[in-house]
Amino acid sequence: MADAARFDRKMAADEGAGGECVWYEPACGEIRVDGLAFFAQERAWNRLPASAGPMLRELRPAMLELARHTAGASLRFCTDSPQIWVRAEVEAPAYMSHMTPAAQCGCDCYVRAEGGAWIFAGLTKFLPANSRFCCRLAQNLPGPMEVCVNLPLYIGVKSVEIGLAAGARLWMPPEHRRRAAAFYGTSITQGGCASRPGMAYPAILSRMLAAPTYNFGFSGNGVGLPELAPVLCAVPGLGALVVDIEPNAGPEHVLEKNLPRFLSAVRACAPALPVLVLSGTPQPAVRWDDELARACEQWAAFAREEVRRRKASGDAQIAFADARALVGAAGGEATVDGVHLTDLGFYALAQGLAPLLETMLG
Repeated sequence: MADAARFDRKMAADEGAGGECVWYEPACGEIRVDGLAFFAQERAWNRLPASAGPMLRELRPAMLELARHTAGASLRFCTDSPQIWVRAEVEAPAYMSHMTPAAQCGCDCYVRAEGGAWIFAGLTKFLPANSRFCCRLAQNLPGPMEVCVNLPLYIGVKSVEIGLAAGARLWMPPEHRRRAAAFYGTSITQGGCASRPGMAYPAILSRMLAAPTYNFGFSGNGVGLPELAPVLCAVPGLGALVVDIEPNAGPEHVLEKNLPRFLSAVRACAPALPVLVLSGTPQPAVRWDDELARACEQWAAFAREEVRRRKASGDAQIAFADARALVGAAGGEATVDGVHLTDLGFYALAQGLAPLLETMLG
């Protein structure tokens, strides 16, 4: 079998021992765990609190496993180290046919100087069969930097450490300038099929808006459970909620039942919370599949009308956005498999959502 890595070293795995590094665990006190709303209380790599377990076992058992996927979680810190390493063990090796191992099971890294924009610095390049890796994320950094290491999208994390050059300083990053946005939805919300963790659209929006984001995308299971609303409303500092459930709730024939109940449950917990309801993203097959095209139109029309009805009843803090229009001209080239987005699709969606969320978050 031909191995491109033999001819192009940029295609090869790039793992090492990090032997010259000093290693820091997230519990060291100088690294902030972002994107896991309940980590500070429970110290668990889980997107949902333990208190949600009994409800999930009864209503949606798959979410118990999906909640362990660290989509949206990141490690943020400041350092003057010229290099950044990550050493981690995840719950299983890469297993998906159309999503990169780096996105499923790996990490990527962004850096910025004080007052500057986030810049992509590197990612983990490991053999797909590995569930442990030790990789350098960035090197030759010129001076003090704020660093964000995004954790895997589609697997749970057993352990993770950050490696810095010996003698380098490590200190806590500045606080976010805005309140938080939470995203409740499907595999697309979770990040399928970004090329690396930082390209999921909630992560892109976090960088665009300088706001903390919480990813509650549950692959195949974002159906609008009303029982989940109190959990989402308990997110610390929550300033906006994006509801992105059509791709799962529509085909499961529960959108018409669950969306009104879910929105009512949100309002019972958070009467003034800004809420944005999204339609599904573009599916190229609607151009020839009349049945699919009608279904997508019906689902979007129902959500739009539900939002209109609530606004007419006095809810001034709810809005609808058509994700097909937000993705726009990129729609025909925006997916991996006709459903799940590429980086192009995620970036286009984030660009469309940014001004809406900027207004909602103030």
